[in-house]
Amino acid sequence: MHDIIKKLKKIIKENVFAFFWTGIFVVIIGITFFPKALKYSETPQFCASCHVMKKQYESWLHSKHRGFKCVDCHLPNDNIVNHYIWKSIDGTKDLISNTLGLKDEDEIFLSNHGHKVLQQNCIRCHKDMVDHIDTKRSCIDCHRTEKHRNTALFCSLNTEVEDEKNK
Repeated sequence: MHDIIKKLKKIIKENVFAFFWTGIFVVIIGITFFPKALKYSETPQFCASCHVMKKQYESWLHSKHRGFKCVDCHLPNDNIVNHYIWKSIDGTKDLISNTLGLKDEDEIFLSNHGHKVLQQNCIRCHKDMVDHIDTKRSCIDCHRTEKHRNTALFCSLNTEVEDEKNK
């Protein structure tokens, strides 16, 4: 092990100029493209780029919630660290399962963690409405429809719901 470290130090010492400029280049590329890539990865269009999400995207596009991003409901929004940890976990899981074909095309479901996150986000956004009801039941027990269809109709039925974009 000591020999490997010695050889590595020698290579770096002999190529310090190349390592320095390569490092600068990597930092510049990272600073330039990472924020844009991160921002794009939180758009519904990015989520819909996966073929298994086409139906969900189309139904979301015609729903009252279309002013919100998928991550507003499906990722924790209690703090930025928790948000990005779960974004990494869920994104990696989805990427692997879809790339390797581990799920059938229509096999989309919420994990136990996903149910908890969705419940917390429903309550966070609809706090005024749910203050008057028992929140021990899951919101999607009553408001679950196949692949997002008619969700907004259920949520706004017999209630006064202001334009959600302005919240």
